[in-house]
Amino acid sequence: MLTLSKRIAQIGDSPTLKINATARALKAAGKPVIHLGGGEPTYPAPQATVEAIIKKAQSRQIKYTPFSGTMELKQAVLHYTQRYYGRTFEPKNVLISAGAKQALFNFLMAVVEPGDEVVFPAPYWVSYPEMVKLAGGTPVIVRPTKGLQVTFEQMQNAVTPKTKIILLNSPCNPSGQIYSEDFVRRLVSLAEEKQIFLGMDDIYHQLVFDGAQTPNPCTYAKEGKNLVLLNGVSKLYGLTGLRIGWAVSGNTDLIAAMGKIQGQSTSCNSDLSECGAAAALEGNQDCIQDLCRVLKENRNILLEELSQIPFIRVEKPQGTFYSFVDFSHYNTDSNALAAYLLEKALVAVVPGAAFGAEGYLRISFCADKNAIIEGVRRIRWALDETAPNEIKIGDKIVTRN
Repeated sequence: MLTLSKRIAQIGDSPTLKINATARALKAAGKPVIHLGGGEPTYPAPQATVEAIIKKAQSRQIKYTPFSGTMELKQAVLHYTQRYYGRTFEPKNVLISAGAKQALFNFLMAVVEPGDEVVFPAPYWVSYPEMVKLAGGTPVIVRPTKGLQVTFEQMQNAVTPKTKIILLNSPCNPSGQIYSEDFVRRLVSLAEEKQIFLGMDDIYHQLVFDGAQTPNPCTYAKEGKNLVLLNGVSKLYGLTGLRIGWAVSGNTDLIAAMGKIQGQSTSCNSDLSECGAAAALEGNQDCIQDLCRVLKENRNILLEELSQIPFIRVEKPQGTFYSFVDFSHYNTDSNALAAYLLEKALVAVVPGAAFGAEGYLRISFCADKNAIIEGVRRIRWALDETAPNEIKIGDKIVTRN
């Protein structure tokens, strides 16, 4: 009998990728769908990246790269790390991967053994629990008692002798909330004291608004042997298609182990992608501030439109390009609600259950302003019992019930 591994039965599909595929299929079928579930900035690629890729392609020398990344890109990452974290590392402290997601997966695979626990707060990025399970570990989810942030005491109480890793994503996908300087300082101290790895998922660390700053964990780390910085070019530079991320750590044994795993899986990264990523990191950085400006405007428009929907609750996002909205008044089953909005209003959002928070929906504001306005107004129409029973969506009149 042909069978699949038990490992596959323990994990689910990526909800965000599933939503993306559904939205694309509807658009391909001619449906006027509005996609507010995406995690992909529409911001154009930096000109330096485009020029570097063209130059590389025209050389006609597009070959295998070193499994841990080209020296050019490693140096760019080291410069970036020095600039934003104030720490100087060497190339042996860096692993370049096919996106920050692979860097995180390599980290988990290199550290976690059966029975080990990985602690992280909810709401969390959808892949955390599944990736921990794939590595053979047990995800330990810490849930806030109020709002969208856990306390340090809650995280501390979740740590046991089985804890191998603590993960923190701040600013957070899906909430857009930033954990405080005091929280990060105490978490770094706890991880060092307990000899636990601390993985900082910093993929959004510069996408912040209103003068906010993301606390720098390196400020509080002593030796930093247990600290792993995970990042990439996808979000900050709108370069999701390059699939380039990295891990930086003072623990060279860990980086080497992660490199072994990568060498036996993907082998190496795209030559063109690494060239383009290096150009983005070393080029003019004004694009990041420009992206933050656009996203802040979009966030404010989204919040204004959401304020017209009664009975919802939303905490103002401090960063990222997501809002995490409590729609539990309308339906505590977020999967059912997301399906209803897609069917009736042709608006794609991501159910909160995927992030460990039932009753919520993740609504992205990295779409264009008109799509945000129209999408939220469709959501209001679909939910508001006092609204007309019919609405024009595209060229079609849609009946709500």
